[in-house]
Amino acid sequence: MVSMDLQTLLDSRKITKYHLSKISGVPKTTVMDICSGKSSLHKCSAKTVQQLARALDCTMEDIMELGGIPAKPVRKRFSC
Repeated sequence: MVSMDLQTLLDSRKITKYHLSKISGVPKTTVMDICSGKSSLHKCSAKTVQQLARALDCTMEDIMELGGIPAKPVRKRFSC
């Protein structure tokens, strides 16, 4: 997947921040702060990420990747 942020995704889908707020239930100021970089997706609650994912018809992992967080966490392997 090409590196993308929430604003780029919204632009590609021709969705305004206002409309995303309305269809997701996430406050408009939160959406605006995420798009502007004032707030980070990785500091958002799971509920907010879930609401955005449902509204954008994608997974929570897809949303977290928009915030620069890998979809699959790196697991440490322990040797006995």
